[in-house]
Amino acid sequence: MKAYYENIEFWDLLSLPFYFIGVYFFLYFLAKSLLLSDDKFLRFHFFGGLLFYMLIGLIDFNFKLIPFFPDTGLFTRILETGVTPDNQSIGVRIGYKYLAIPVYWLSLKSIFNYFLFNILLFQSGLIFILAAFNQMYQNKEVWSQRFFLLLSLLMPSIIIYSFTPLRESYFTLALGLFFYGVSKPKLINLFLILGICLAAMLRIQLVLYFFIIILTKYFFSLNWRHSTKIVISLLLIPLGFVALNFISQALLKISISPESLALFRNVQRLNYFETGVTYPEVEWTSWFDLIISFPGLFFQFLLAPFPVLIFIPFWTKLAYFADGLYLLFVLFLLLLTLNTIKNHWLWITFILIYVAMSSFFEFHLLGAVRHRLPATILLTMLVSQGFVQYVPRLKWFFKY
Repeated sequence: MKAYYENIEFWDLLSLPFYFIGVYFFLYFLAKSLLLSDDKFLRFHFFGGLLFYMLIGLIDFNFKLIPFFPDTGLFTRILETGVTPDNQSIGVRIGYKYLAIPVYWLSLKSIFNYFLFNILLFQSGLIFILAAFNQMYQNKEVWSQRFFLLLSLLMPSIIIYSFTPLRESYFTLALGLFFYGVSKPKLINLFLILGICLAAMLRIQLVLYFFIIILTKYFFSLNWRHSTKIVISLLLIPLGFVALNFISQALLKISISPESLALFRNVQRLNYFETGVTYPEVEWTSWFDLIISFPGLFFQFLLAPFPVLIFIPFWTKLAYFADGLYLLFVLFLLLLTLNTIKNHWLWITFILIYVAMSSFFEFHLLGAVRHRLPATILLTMLVSQGFVQYVPRLKWFFKY
C-alpha cells in the first residue's frame, strides 16, 4: 500500500462527501462567474467530473492505478511531519511547505480530502486559463469552452497528479492566475501578481517565463505595423539578452551562455545518472553548438517519453506513456485545425517560448513529461478553439 494510504481511518470517509460538495460548488460558481454562460453543461461537467475522479481514486486505493513517483515519499513525509529536508530547493522548503501543509490541515489531515483540494486547484487553474483565452480573443463560442473542459478533464497527467501529493496542482493554479492577469487590459493587476508570487514560491524558473510572456504580450499589443515590429525586435535583441541574462542570474544563478548552460545540464545529469533516463552529455562551447543541439532538445521535450535523443522502453512506463499518447492526440488535432488557429499567434508564441526555454534546462526524460504540463494545457486550449469548426458537421453527435 502507498505511504499516504497507510493512515486512512473511517472518519476520513465520513468527511469526504462534505468536501466533495464544497469542491463542486466552488468550481461551479467560479466557472459561472468567469466563463461563457453555459449553466447546464457546467453543472453536469463538474459534478460528473468529480464523480469520475472519485472513481479513479477508489480504483487506485484498491489496485494501485496511479504510480508512486520517486518524489512522492518525500512530499508525503513533509505533509505528515511538517519538516522539509535542508537539501531541498526553496520551492520545496518554502513554497510547498507553506502552501501544502495548510491545505492538508484544512483537509483534516485526510489524504482523500487533500486529493479533492488537488482537484480543486487543478480545475481552478484550468478555469482561469480558459477565461484568459476567452478574454484575450473575445471568444464567444461555447463549444470551444466545452471541448477544453472535457479534454483537460481527461488529460492523463492531470488525473495522475490529482492523486499524488506533488506540486503540479499548485503550478497549474499559478499558471491560470498569471494568464488571466495577462489577458486583462491593465498590464499590472492582482491576478498577474498572485500568479507570479505563487510561481516564485514553487518553481523560480516559472518566474523567468512569466516575465518573458509579459514583455511578449506588451510588444504584440503595440499598435505598430508588422515591419516596424520586426525592425524593433532585431534592434532590441542585444538589450533583451542583457536583461534576460540579469534575471536568469538573479533567479536561477545561471548566466545565459553556452558554457554555463552546458555545465548546469551536465552536473544535473550526473546527479540523476543512475535513473537511466538522463539525456546525453552536451559540449557547448559556442552559440553555434547550442543552435545545432536545439532541434533535438526541443522535440525530445515536446514528445517525451518517445525517443528523439534517448530511447527507453516507454511502453513499460504506463503513466508517462499515456501522457505521451495524449500529447500525440492533441498534436494530431492541431494539424486538423491549423487553418482555424493560424490567427492565434500570440497564444502559439506563449507555447513555443515555454517549450524552447524548458528544452534548454531539461536533462531527464521522465522529468520532461512532468514539466511539459503547462505546454500541454495551452496546446489543448488552442486545439479546442480550432475544433469548433467541426461542430456543424457533427450535429448528429452534439445534440446536447
